[in-house]
Amino acid sequence: MSASSRPPGMSIADWIDSWDHALKISDLAGLLRCSSTNLYSRAREGRMGPGVVIRFGGTIRVDPHGTAEWTRRQGLDSE
Repeated sequence: MSASSRPPGMSIADWIDSWDHALKISDLAGLLRCSSTNLYSRAREGRMGPGVVIRFGGTIRVDPHGTAEWTRRQGLDSE
């Protein structure tokens, strides 16, 4: 899914929660309109909370369900 296909009226958190695959940090940064560098830093430092970051060797992905909860806690789930 791309950021342009989010259903009208659906929050970012609810939309991310509906996904069934891990997201790249760069994709999440695009959805949240923030820098990938900021999110990579948060992920490496453990500041995204439990159940969010998935590590595959040197690759970092984020779990959609954990990410949806994190965005809600951070107040990032609006338009």
